[in-house]
Amino acid sequence: MNRIFAFVLLAFGFASAHAVPTTWTDSADIGGRQYIDYFQSYTYTHDLADTGFNSLTDVINTFSLSINLADDRMGDGFLGVDLLEWALVDLPGEDGDVYNFNVWGDEFGGVSFEGLAQLNEFGTLTVTIHSLLGDFYLLGSTLTARGESNAANVPEPSALGLLGIGLVGIALSRRRRKQAA
Repeated sequence: MNRIFAFVLLAFGFASAHAVPTTWTDSADIGGRQYIDYFQSYTYTHDLADTGFNSLTDVINTFSLSINLADDRMGDGFLGVDLLEWALVDLPGEDGDVYNFNVWGDEFGGVSFEGLAQLNEFGTLTVTIHSLLGDFYLLGSTLTARGESNAANVPEPSALGLLGIGLVGIALSRRRRKQAA
C-alpha cells in the first residue's frame, strides 16, 4: 500500500509544472530617423521572434508600444507656420488607433485586440504612422510584450488528476485479485 501512495504522490508531483512569466522587447530598426511629410504614411513591423518569442509555445497577454516622434521645426506648414502636428498611429484593427498623438511627449491610449492576436499568431506587430497635419520625424519605436513562455507545454491538472486516480484504481483492482486468489 505504501508503494501505491508513493506512486500517486509522484504522479501528482508532475502536475506542478508552470509557464514562466516572460517579457519580450523589440526596437524597430528604422535607420536612425524617418521623415514623415504632410499627409504621408510610414509602415514598419516589430518582430518578437528575434527576441526569443515562439508563437507555437509562448502566449502574450498584454503589450505596450512606445513611439518617439519629433517635430522637424522647419516652419514649412500653411503660410510658413508649422504650429500643429497631428498623427494617427494605426495598429491592426480599429480599436488600437490613437488619433490625437502628441509629438512632444508620451502618449497613452488605444487597445488593439487584433494586434494582440497578430502578436500571438505570428510574433509580429505592424504599425503605420499617418501624418494628418504637419510633418515630423519618427525617431524610434519599442514594443514590450508580457506573457508566458512555454505555456503550451504545461499539462492540464485535471488530466493528471484523472491519470493518478486511474492508476490508483488499477493498483487496487490488482490487489483485490491477489487477495481473492
